Amino acid sequence: MFIKDVCRECKLTKKAVEYYERHGLICPRIDENGYRNYSDKDILVLKEIGVLRKLGIGIAEIKDILASADKSAALAKIKYKMDLEIEKAMAKKKCMEQLIKDYDIEQAIKYIDGDIEKHFTIKEKLLQVFPGAYGMYLCAHFGQFLNGKIDTEEKERAYNKIVDYLDKIQETEFPKELEDFLEKGFEDFEKENMERMNLSIVDSVINADKYIEENKEVIEKYLEYINTDEYKNSPAYRMKQLLLKFQKESGYYNIFIENLRILSDSYREYFEKIHTANRIFLDKFPHTGNMYNT
Repeated sequence: MFIKDVCRECKLTKKAVEYYERHGLICPRIDENGYRNYSDKDILVLKEIGVLRKLGIGIAEIKDILASADKSAALAKIKYKMDLEIEKAMAKKKCMEQLIKDYDIEQAIKYIDGDIEKHFTIKEKLLQVFPGAYGMYLCAHFGQFLNGKIDTEEKERAYNKIVDYLDKIQETEFPKELEDFLEKGFEDFEKENMERMNLSIVDSVINADKYIEENKEVIEKYLEYINTDEYKNSPAYRMKQLLLKFQKESGYYNIFIENLRILSDSYREYFEKIHTANRIFLDKFPHTGNMYNT
């Protein structure tokens, strides 16, 4: 079946079908004339994706469901997270209603500490404590690894070390030029686009061989471009150098990254895959430096 018929059958846009294919959720056959030919299996998967997306389930979680031998169990885990979000929303609603009634801030603080705080993910806790540009940058960059809870004493210690690190950063002179650049970037970049970009980065690390093979020409052009005077004289290059310098001098790698590996099980697994991907990349492009610093 060709894409026009697929869109009608699955009630999806062409852009959506192409997006799901880019992320490896479907693999249509490509005919000699270059047209994609979608199988009955592809149609069933697209219908499945359509249902899950309408339930508010993200692409990363959909990938887990599609790959699972027990899809009901995989979906049950997602429902559990959803239940927790509903509980948190109801607790917030109750606190707001009480504030509307008497606007007792001290009572609200007690309620938040006892009934709302326990529902916050690591990402939410960090965003509340550090709402500035650098805090937003870290949560956007690592957010997909910070959806868990602090459930052990070791993680609690790691979280406190990260908070101390970020707190000291707030007290030092974070480059104003870099702060303005990051804030402008968050204004222009939609959350969905950020999540999509992060998902693509994770895919490229996990499936490094495949990614390099499929994007070799693009990577070579990129590596050629970043060595040009045009790039080295651009604002993007200057901001990158400022960020790298700041992170190196502030203890980003030996404090933030090391404790993040303790705090987040998923990031620890991803961190190990980064080094594997880095070796693969250097084997393919030995003339480059270390591309994956974090």
